[in-house]
Amino acid sequence: MIPARKKFVPAIISTLLFLVTLGLGAPVVAEDLSDNETCLECHAGEPWSAPESTDRPRVHNDDGSFAVEDHEMWSCVDCHDMIEEIPHPEGVDGHAVNCENCHDSTPTME
Repeated sequence: MIPARKKFVPAIISTLLFLVTLGLGAPVVAEDLSDNETCLECHAGEPWSAPESTDRPRVHNDDGSFAVEDHEMWSCVDCHDMIEEIPHPEGVDGHAVNCENCHDSTPTME
């Protein structure tokens, strides 16, 4: 006669294998980089300083809001287009922005 607990071992192993398979086969959900809230989850507390180069206009106020409301309709990655994934790879300069992607020339601050 087989003890009762040995009868359940194959069922337990099968159940565990099934659960592991479900976990490994689950789709990976990518971060939505077009949603500014995704970026602000990590970057909300960072300082929003003026550009180092004096020939570049200031886009963000100190609190992170936009200094020019025309920029409010864009997502962070529209300007910071080098950001393609979270976490960002080492060496990616997220501060680098090419305004000429949208503007013929970048106005200077006065």
